[in-house]
Amino acid sequence: MKKTLLFSAAGLALMSMAACSGNCNKNGECVKSDIDEVYTGVIPAADTDGIRYTLTLDYDDEGKDGDYKLVETYIQSDSTSATGYSDVKTYASEGDFKVEKKGDKTYIKLIKDQKDSQAGSVETPIYFLVDSDSTITMTNNQLEVSQNPGLNYTLKK
Repeated sequence: MKKTLLFSAAGLALMSMAACSGNCNKNGECVKSDIDEVYTGVIPAADTDGIRYTLTLDYDDEGKDGDYKLVETYIQSDSTSATGYSDVKTYASEGDFKVEKKGDKTYIKLIKDQKDSQAGSVETPIYFLVDSDSTITMTNNQLEVSQNPGLNYTLKK
């Protein structure tokens, strides 16, 4: 009985330490630092039926900035596919992101890593307006949402 109790206590202690795994502040309180958010959606495109965006945000310990990975898959209507679409071409990029406040609005700014950029080119950041806890909307460089009716630039968690 004592061995079972001892092993149970040891197991609980190990699980407790693994849950924090170095993410404790000066007061010994554990904080959640590895926050990942994944947003997906289909954005309009001129030369195909749309671009499926999958944006993964990996927040740093402070929860304000971090790293991102963006997968853009160009899709085309396909009546033989179970989903009604087929993938034409997929591009992946990664880099850093920053959460910025402009007035009463919050934006996410994606800054592509130089290794993903073509030699000699300067990449323009991609901006998203944070609409709610579960949606973000792509904006232009002036932080304006598209006013074209029927075109949806929103990604959802």
